[in-house]
Amino acid sequence: MKFRVFIGQSRWVQLFLVLVLTAILAGCKSEGYKPNMTGAMGELLVVMDDRWRNGPEGEAIQAMLRQPMEGLPQAEPIFNLSITPHRAFSGSMRTFRNLIITRIDDEIENEGVRFFSESNWAKGQALAQINARTPEKFLELLDKEELRLISFFLRAERQRSLDYYKQYANAQLINSVQSQWNMRMTIPTTFTSNRSSETFSWMSDETPTTSQGLFIYSFDYIGEGTLSREYLLNKRDSVLRANVPGPSQGSFMSTEHTIPITYKRLKVNEHEAVELRGLWKVVGDLMGGPFVMFAHHDKANNRVVVTDGYVFMPEKPAKRNLVWQVESLFYSVEFPTLDEAVNN
Repeated sequence: MKFRVFIGQSRWVQLFLVLVLTAILAGCKSEGYKPNMTGAMGELLVVMDDRWRNGPEGEAIQAMLRQPMEGLPQAEPIFNLSITPHRAFSGSMRTFRNLIITRIDDEIENEGVRFFSESNWAKGQALAQINARTPEKFLELLDKEELRLISFFLRAERQRSLDYYKQYANAQLINSVQSQWNMRMTIPTTFTSNRSSETFSWMSDETPTTSQGLFIYSFDYIGEGTLSREYLLNKRDSVLRANVPGPSQGSFMSTEHTIPITYKRLKVNEHEAVELRGLWKVVGDLMGGPFVMFAHHDKANNRVVVTDGYVFMPEKPAKRNLVWQVESLFYSVEFPTLDEAVNN
């Protein structure tokens, strides 16, 4: 009888140990778990108390984040902005994709702006903190860090798009581009080839209401002037006239030169590049929209390779996100290294 009692107790002990171990493992899993981020592309949440939101501090941060994006036919803000006070910042709000948390308090120890590409609240979340002891210091930080703040969240959106496209890549088009242009570039499965020749590639993603297109062409690098605004635009217009006909007889795609075209130098995967951003039009027809173009300097082959993206969506003014999506593909462009080029 005592022996049976001992057996029963040992079973209870075993069951207890199993339950404890399960609870420990579940706790470890929950500690490492992060939900998916919330919010749509281009949306940004600012956490700021009403005291500051309704004053110059709130006006300044809204003006910064809602300024118009360059190169669009209709005015669209860089970000779609929402503001919430600290007292309401909880639950799903903490998982917002783009998040700025502001604190203005004379007890703050470390003033400044901090950036976090990863957070404990959500996967893929981009988080910035702005800490200041006084309203004056807060405005000073905004003015000083405006470019870094905007660039940080734009880069986060671009990387999310590119990461998504890499998961759903069009292997056939990627191999075709690599074979023809001797470069690596991500192209989504939604893109199909429209028209190609030995000197020009055209592919696009077509839906009943939108068109996102991509051109690739190249020319010799003959000196620093090859990457000038004038040279690149002249090349663009001549190439598009020869290769992109419009819907009516004799019409063709070109650049809208009456609207300012932005020019910026940057680095993409260790090579120099130039970004042009503006509007395209069809000469001889009523079509147009935004374009973004990267001229990539391939030093190993002494050439410039252009990736030129356009958006056509005449029925709706909201084109910002479509431009961002095409633009993100340009950041995947990679050329063979000098050693690879020599070996090949």
